[in-house]
Amino acid sequence: MNPRRAFTLIELLVVIAIISLLISILLPSLGKARLAARQLKDATNIRSIVQSFVLFAHTNQDDYPLPSRIDRADATVRTMISATEKDNTGNIFSLMIYQGYFPPEIAICPAEVNPQIRRDLEYEYAYPQRARIPASAAWDPGFAGYPGESGSGTGTGRRDPLTGSVSYAHIPPIGPRAGMWKSTFSSRDVVLGTRGPFYDGTPSLWTLRPGPSGQQSNRLKIFGNTGRWAGNLGFNDGRVAFFTQPDPDSIPIAFDQNVNGRRNHYDNVFVNEGPDGRPLGEQFASEGGNALLRLYGDIFFPPASVAISPYVD
Repeated sequence: MNPRRAFTLIELLVVIAIISLLISILLPSLGKARLAARQLKDATNIRSIVQSFVLFAHTNQDDYPLPSRIDRADATVRTMISATEKDNTGNIFSLMIYQGYFPPEIAICPAEVNPQIRRDLEYEYAYPQRARIPASAAWDPGFAGYPGESGSGTGTGRRDPLTGSVSYAHIPPIGPRAGMWKSTFSSRDVVLGTRGPFYDGTPSLWTLRPGPSGQQSNRLKIFGNTGRWAGNLGFNDGRVAFFTQPDPDSIPIAFDQNVNGRRNHYDNVFVNEGPDGRPLGEQFASEGGNALLRLYGDIFFPPASVAISPYVD
């Protein structure tokens, strides 16, 4: 009877080395597969939201959701200066959820990196208690667009001041951009997408702004990397595409004068650009007419303008 042969130490080390090598080869592939799956699920979320906007528009004179028009009697929230104060990100998404166009989880990116942005598990689908007249409410005003949101458009305040429940940025339906906030079926009108950082500079020469709103922004970590944004953008024709730059070549823009040697550039969807190519500031949503995607709240009214408070993370 032959004695059982055991592994020698050298053989065991060889096996461990082979296993380690296989793991080092497979792990990057698994990571890429997970990222690709999240990108696909994110694109599905964005497409579902845009399609829901289109369905809403069919019975609302081709307009996408505007809480100010739906809540004319102030049954949901009462504003201080203008009904436009109701048209913030949180109310827009809450209106769509309340009317059954999509569930709260669709508003959260599957690759969300901000722990303060998460699904609202306490959404009130009927008789929302933070509404002025719960029985006549058009949405749950306790639903927060972003952490720490405040302002008259939130009524008595959001349910949880520490969290928000929307990952995505969208066109503010204010000023000239209100013309994009409708069912135009245009392949050039971006209406929704992965939220992005702030930029400085001029067309075709954009640079990330220093600090937490730009170079250190969480938004770079969703699908991009250090120093570069990447994400999905949803267009008014229902198309969703993944881009690795904020000014993709599928969104051309022409300015009134030469900027950096020419009039024709590509539109940076995270910069409020004037007709001369000059950045107008993130808050002044009623000025400029290019594509501008922001997650925002607290609409207010400086002289001769309508402004928003963009969320920074």
